Amino acid sequence: MRYLLPLLTLLAAPALAQNADPPAKDVVAKIQKFYDATKDLHAKFEQSLESGIGGRPKVASGEVWLKKPGKMRWDYAKPEKKLMVSDGSTLWVYEAEDEQAFKQSMSSSTLPAQVSFLVGEGKLADEFDASVVHPEGIGGAGEQVMKMVPKTATTAYRYLLFVVDAKTGQVKQTVIYDQQGGTNKLTFSALEQNRGVDDGKFKFTPPPGTKILGAPKP
Repeated sequence: MRYLLPLLTLLAAPALAQNADPPAKDVVAKIQKFYDATKDLHAKFEQSLESGIGGRPKVASGEVWLKKPGKMRWDYAKPEKKLMVSDGSTLWVYEAEDEQAFKQSMSSSTLPAQVSFLVGEGKLADEFDASVVHPEGIGGAGEQVMKMVPKTATTAYRYLLFVVDAKTGQVKQTVIYDQQGGTNKLTFSALEQNRGVDDGKFKFTPPPGTKILGAPKP
C-alpha cells in the first residue's frame, strides 16, 4: 500500500571502500540478527515519494511504533494527520481530515518487504539476492548500503536499498524502486528498541461519524 510503500556506503576512497566490503551474506545476517532480537521499537520517520516523471517529491513525517507479532502504528503528523494501525489481525488506515477509515484483514494484506521483516515476518536471505553497493548520495560514514533484489519477481517494485548501521545491523533508511522509475524513501531516527510498548497503542476505534470503507488502493 502506498502509505507503507509502501520496513536504508561507506564514504571512503572508492577503491579502498570496495576492497573493504564485507560479504553481503554477513551484512544480511547482521540485519536479521538485530531485528530478530527486536521485540518492539519506536522511531521518528520521514517519507519521501518521487514519481519518476519529474515534479517535486511528496514529503511526510511522523512517528512509528512496531511490536511483534505483526503490530504497528504509523502516526503521520505532516503534511496532514493520518494514522495507519494494526493489532496484528486488522489493519486500519484513518484519514481524520476526510473523516473516513479503511479497514482490512491482515491475512489479506501484503506488507511491503521494506516493512514486513521489521515486525517479524519472513527472512531476508530467503527472499532477496543481496549485494553491497555504493550509490551516490545515499549512506554515510559507518553505514553500508545493501541492494536487495527479490528472488521472486514482483510488479510492486524492482529492488530495495537498505542503509544499515555497520556495527549494529540497524536499518536507518529504506528506499524502494518501483517499476515506473519512482522511489519511496523512509528514513528513521531517534530509534528506541525493546522499551515495552503497550498493546493499547495498536488498538483503534473509529470516531463517531467516520465513514468505514474497504481496503485502500495500493
